[in-house]
Amino acid sequence: MIENKQNSGKKISIFYVLIGLIISAVIIAMYINNVINVNQLSSKNNELKQQLKEALQNNDGMRTEIEKMCTFDKINAAAIEKLHMKYDDSSIIKDRIIKIKKSELQ
Repeated sequence: MIENKQNSGKKISIFYVLIGLIISAVIIAMYINNVINVNQLSSKNNELKQQLKEALQNNDGMRTEIEKMCTFDKINAAAIEKLHMKYDDSSIIKDRIIKIKKSELQ
């Protein structure tokens, strides 16, 4: 009985070796697929960061342009040219806010 245990312990079945190789191959394939997916996501992440950087730069440029266009001289010139308005110091009422709807300007 002791001899049977020693002989059976030394034999390795070809079936178990093949199963082990198949499992190893599947694990390696899954790992390679995971590495490829991580690289693709990293690449896409870098592209999105670049697009965000460009959008922020564009936004800053537009904000600067808005600040330039909101000066009194620009508004005054547009009011005189397009709306035929004149600026007169005596027509100013201090501490009063006048709201004009956008629909009234068109």
